[in-house]
Amino acid sequence: MKNSELTHDSIGSTWSSRLFIVAGVSMLINVILLWVRRLSDYELSILWPAIPSLIALACAVFGLLNLYKQASFNTPLIAKVGASFSILACTVLGIAAIWLIVNLVFFKENGEQLPQWFFGLIAVFMISMILAFLSNAVAFLQHTHSRNIGLLLSIPLGMWLIMLLIGLMKGMQVGLSLDFYTNAVIATAFVFLGLKLRSENTPN
Repeated sequence: MKNSELTHDSIGSTWSSRLFIVAGVSMLINVILLWVRRLSDYELSILWPAIPSLIALACAVFGLLNLYKQASFNTPLIAKVGASFSILACTVLGIAAIWLIVNLVFFKENGEQLPQWFFGLIAVFMISMILAFLSNAVAFLQHTHSRNIGLLLSIPLGMWLIMLLIGLMKGMQVGLSLDFYTNAVIATAFVFLGLKLRSENTPN
C-alpha cells in the first residue's frame, strides 16, 4: 500500500514539475509581450500578453493541486485549505479566460480599457491564488526535506502580495501595472520550482 501511495505521489509531483515549467515559460512570454507592447510602435492588444499569463496561472493552479498528496502528508488540514483556494482560483480564472477569448476572437476589441468588474474578478483571483500558495508554502515549510519547495512557493506569493497591497491602496490598475517586473520574478520561481520537483523524482 505504501509503495502504491509513493508511486502515486511521485506521478503527481512529476506532473507538477512539468506544469510549473510550462507556467514559467508562459509567464516569460507574457513579460516579453508586455515589454514589446510598451516599447515598440506596433499596436499590440493587451489581450495577447494576457493569453500566456492565463496559461501560466492555470498551469500553476493545477501544479498546486497535483502537489496536494505531498502537502497533505505534512499538514492535512492546511493542504485541504490550499486545495479549496486553488479550485476557487481556477474557477475565477476560467471565467476571465472565457471573457478574454470571446472578446479577442469574436469582437476583436483592443482591450485597452477593461471593464471595472473584470478588475474585481482579478482581485478575487489574486486573493484566492495568494491563499492557495500561502497554504501550500506553509505545508511544505513544516519539514526540512520539503523546505526548498516551500521557499520557492513563497516567491510568487510575495510578488502577488505586493501587487495586491498596492492595488488595494492605489487601485487594481496600478497594482497590475507592476507585472512588467513581478511576472519575470514569478516566471523564474516557477521554472526553478519545476526543476526542483523534477530532480526530487529523478532516480539517483
